[in-house]
Amino acid sequence: MEQLLACRHISKHYHDGENNTQVLNDVSFSVSPGEQVAILGSSGSGKSTLLHILGGLDKPSQGEVEFQGQSLFGMKASELSRLRNRHMGFIYQFHHLLAEFSALENVAMPLLIGGMKESEAITQAKSMLEHVGLQHRLSHKPSELSGGERQRVAIARALVTRPSVVLADEPTGNLDHKTGLQVYNLLKSLSEQLNTSFVVVTHDNALADKMDRVLTLQDGQLSLVREGSELS
Repeated sequence: MEQLLACRHISKHYHDGENNTQVLNDVSFSVSPGEQVAILGSSGSGKSTLLHILGGLDKPSQGEVEFQGQSLFGMKASELSRLRNRHMGFIYQFHHLLAEFSALENVAMPLLIGGMKESEAITQAKSMLEHVGLQHRLSHKPSELSGGERQRVAIARALVTRPSVVLADEPTGNLDHKTGLQVYNLLKSLSEQLNTSFVVVTHDNALADKMDRVLTLQDGQLSLVREGSELS
């Protein structure tokens, strides 16, 4: 099966004086186009660290990450930034929206950073906010939105560039069950429409059970919990 994103023999450790903390230990796995992968693990298990390494936001102590066969850490910083802007989306538990900007401006930001004309960026951002059911909240700032609405803005921002893969860190962890289910259904719908892959790190078993494949991260190592029937 074609590989979109792959990590090979990833290890990560931190030095603090004489102490050496091993967070990841020889982790390898890959993600196919349009696939939804959940990575389960307790708090402090290294899930977020792995996600940051997959997105080129952090470097491993050993190992390699490849996107469409191209080494992330063999790129210049400018090339890696451009790849992230065009091909990767990021969703965080606490959304990280810019408080002084409207929902529309927050979603348009990645397009503007990528060099798109403002008028085109606004049009595309408006369309994506309509996709997530927030056409009536375009001019509202984050403080004027509910938790679920803020998370939908964050999802729209992650998807507005139509990335190949979205890396999501506890995307429903700060939401009630009903809103979390709505967010998942939205991710699934957009994945099917755009053929976007999702890698979701979570401790939410209910969310993970809905994914194509479930992995667990424990003691720095990754193991398979369940594989979707279409992938087995």
